[in-house]
Amino acid sequence: MSLTYLPRAAAAATAVAALFALATGCSGAEAPSAAKDPGPAAAAPVSLPAPRSAPSPAAVLTPAPAAGEVRTEQGPFTDRVKLTNTRLTTAGTPSVTGHVAISSDVSDTLALEITAAYYDAQGRLLGTGTFQYQEEGEDAHAQEHHDGPRAAGDGIDFTVPADRLTGTPSAAVLSIPVLVNE
Repeated sequence: MSLTYLPRAAAAATAVAALFALATGCSGAEAPSAAKDPGPAAAAPVSLPAPRSAPSPAAVLTPAPAAGEVRTEQGPFTDRVKLTNTRLTTAGTPSVTGHVAISSDVSDTLALEITAAYYDAQGRLLGTGTFQYQEEGEDAHAQEHHDGPRAAGDGIDFTVPADRLTGTPSAAVLSIPVLVNE
């Protein structure tokens, strides 16, 4: 081999080395083994916002409620429903009863949850209760079956029984944390 071909050979070898370095990452370190390569799973996790849950009821109502008062807390679904005939019953198991109709559209309601926060005469929180409605269908369980009017059209009657109260309620505040329409 003559010296005139040496610069070309060196240039070609340098080019091959540069391509190899680019292909392997140019780190100067040895190529990572499969055990060291974390792959795509090691990418930074995607940060999603935490799921929103219904706010906790107020510990104290201000102003203090009137005896037998049932308030409706403003929330994301209160403009889509009409609550009527709400009343607090304290005999036996305290509960709030009433009627709810969807006022925003005529589509079927698939799921509905109404919660009640129960308060004493001074406005102190005594406990809560929940009413859940799920549209009947092939997947509905026997305990989820509701007779009477349905949420679409005429609406439904509801009862929100109190659960583990610490006293006798004088008033209640209703909220609707779940409303799912078709």
